[in-house]
Amino acid sequence: MTDGFTPVYASSDGLPVRLEAAARRAADGSAYTHHRLVVSDGRAGAVIVARDADRLLLVLSAREAAGAELWELPRGAGEAGETAVETALRELREETGLRGRDPQVLGTYVTDSSIFPQEVAVVECRIDQDAPATVPDGEVSDRRWLPLAELAHAVQDGTIRDAHTLAAIAVLSSRGEL
Repeated sequence: MTDGFTPVYASSDGLPVRLEAAARRAADGSAYTHHRLVVSDGRAGAVIVARDADRLLLVLSAREAAGAELWELPRGAGEAGETAVETALRELREETGLRGRDPQVLGTYVTDSSIFPQEVAVVECRIDQDAPATVPDGEVSDRRWLPLAELAHAVQDGTIRDAHTLAAIAVLSSRGEL
């Protein structure tokens, strides 16, 4: 199937976002317009599973689209020329001031295969206790370490409800890490 998508809307104010549309046919032959959202020019993103012994690092981020602050794993979009690991370590440092070490890609997922086809890598790292912390960029309002033993409860009670964080937890769980 050819791509056939054309831009409908684009904004480069902040994170580049583009809405694209393409004519498509459903299985029954009816015609429809399919839309997709392209963020950061389609570059992959990363979710960071930062660990300290038996704890995971969570950050509190204002999510205007959801109208709430959400506890989530640090994450972000890739910059031009970055690998998933480079994106993860940069985002961790920018959001928390902490430096990661021994990064490892645990897996990937697609944000929303229907309209938001961005690939996201789940990168695990340890916190480098010897590296001096830097000043975070102000993107997150708080951070906390969550014991792994409390992770399931935090998902069940809605403390963790961010889709990227839930997907990363699923990847981590599939590896027998939880």
